[in-house]
Amino acid sequence: MKRFTIHSSRSLFSVLRTLMLPVVGGLLLLISACDTPEKVLKSTDIEYKKAKAISWYNNHEYYKAIPVLEELIGLMKGRQSTEDLYYMYADANFQQGDYLISAYHFKNYYDLYPTSDKAEECLFMHAKSYEMLSPKPELDQTYTNKAMEAYQLFLNSSTSPKYTHEANDAVIVLRKKLEKKALNAADLYYRTSNFKAASVSYANVLKDFPDIEESERITFMIMKSSYRYAQNSIPARKSERYNLVIKNFKEFKYKFGNSKYLVEASQYEQMAHYDAVKSAFDAAEEAPAYQKERSFNIFFNESEAQKPYITDKDELEDIRKWEERGRFLVVKNNYQLSEEKKSNQKLPHLEQTVKTYYIFVDKYPQSRYSKEAERIFKNTTEQLSKLKGNG
Repeated sequence: MKRFTIHSSRSLFSVLRTLMLPVVGGLLLLISACDTPEKVLKSTDIEYKKAKAISWYNNHEYYKAIPVLEELIGLMKGRQSTEDLYYMYADANFQQGDYLISAYHFKNYYDLYPTSDKAEECLFMHAKSYEMLSPKPELDQTYTNKAMEAYQLFLNSSTSPKYTHEANDAVIVLRKKLEKKALNAADLYYRTSNFKAASVSYANVLKDFPDIEESERITFMIMKSSYRYAQNSIPARKSERYNLVIKNFKEFKYKFGNSKYLVEASQYEQMAHYDAVKSAFDAAEEAPAYQKERSFNIFFNESEAQKPYITDKDELEDIRKWEERGRFLVVKNNYQLSEEKKSNQKLPHLEQTVKTYYIFVDKYPQSRYSKEAERIFKNTTEQLSKLKGNG
């Protein structure tokens, strides 16, 4: 029978050493793996703490490194430099996704160590942290604005091109997000029939983002919102607001003469000319007696201003009828005012009745209101004769 024999004690030791090395190595790794942040934090050996924190940081075990780094920064403050540890702490929080914490500490690092070779990087990462917190355009954009401000601070302070390109690209992306947020808000105002707010919001979008790609549609929506707002205004304010629509149309046509919205915009402009006259007439009819003549004079001026731009024959006939009625109502109103006064206060109103009557009959000698106007004129002249005769 063949036997295996060990020829010497030295050979036996070599064999045992060979067999034990992997076991010892494994045990050492196991012991090392048993180090936890809690265990390290209990130690009083600062160098040991540093070694473990740096090792965990280098191995991307940031959740382990963070509490130890935080303690070391406090323990070593005033005794040893914590510059490198503080950088690792800020970066570990960023890598861990705690962007609000990293934003604060990156900026604080920059303020504490402005001459450090990592200072510029930390100021950039301060902005980057806020960028990571920036949400979708539909949500609150507080952190988007903070990121924009932080990137602007970085770009104003930067002395090297290392991060400049990335910072500029980030600003473009963030600005697009703010544009979309503002435009979405304006569109929502329009969809919910809050036309005044829509018009103002669209105008603010162009003011805040003059280079926005959708400037053509936005400029059109300013005019469209203005028209809807005018429609829903009180009679006394409608005319001026329809005139604003006309003004907005001129600006739109000047900027976008070949726009796909031009046909629809022209329709709103044409309606605004007619509606401005109609609303001025309606406001005059509703005006109190002591303001009626002044209100109708506003209507007459509005009519003269808008008629050259109105081509529809039916609309022009409407305006002619309103003017005729308006002239008659001024006569009638002056007479009614005289009737409400005492005899010694009638004279100015009676004289104004006569004056406006002559204007009326001169313009509309065959008016459907002629019979009533003549009756008013006859009564007026009789009263004037009595008042002047008594005088």
